[in-house]
Amino acid sequence: MQTQEAEQVPGTSENDVVGVPSACRESSVAAQRPLARVGRRAGLVALGWGAMGALLLGALGCGPPPIRQPNAMRTLDERRALEVIQRAITQEGAQPAPGRDVTLLSTGATIHIDVGVRGRDYGVVYVTEEDAAKLGPAIPPANRQDEKLRLVRAGEDGEVRLVLLYQTNYRYDDLVGESHEQTTITAERQLTRDVQDFITHARTRKFR
Repeated sequence: MQTQEAEQVPGTSENDVVGVPSACRESSVAAQRPLARVGRRAGLVALGWGAMGALLLGALGCGPPPIRQPNAMRTLDERRALEVIQRAITQEGAQPAPGRDVTLLSTGATIHIDVGVRGRDYGVVYVTEEDAAKLGPAIPPANRQDEKLRLVRAGEDGEVRLVLLYQTNYRYDDLVGESHEQTTITAERQLTRDVQDFITHARTRKFR
């Protein structure tokens, strides 16, 4: 291994350095001590700032993930919804009947029964977003998922009972995998359950 010799100032020799009086050497060393302490203090401050920066970067890197936006949802289209309603009525041991127009007892507005029940006056109305906008205050607002289904009376004597199933309550997304929040199957099952609950209620209450 090669070593590097100490550089000497021109005009001096090793003996010149060694021959300096001890008092001068001590004063020189004493003068260098504050500088050494300052250097160490500056190094500690720099180290402290560096550690703080590393902790800050670590905290930023370990923060909570960004909030994911909810998936864009679609409503169950009317054609498919009517198929699901007819099937649900059949599964309850009844026969679906063709739709017809009736007059609401409370407001006098005309509403269309999408699927009736053969031999009965009651029926199912699938209220699309367009229907809701057209009828406006003539029908009650859509129920929330945790609320009871909306029932209205129609006909001259009010004995025609209708359940209003709002399209906005039956939604799904087009995504797949872990990003999938609600499938068309889930929406159709919810619609089926609501229809069957109404049929059961109509039988229990002996609707005409």
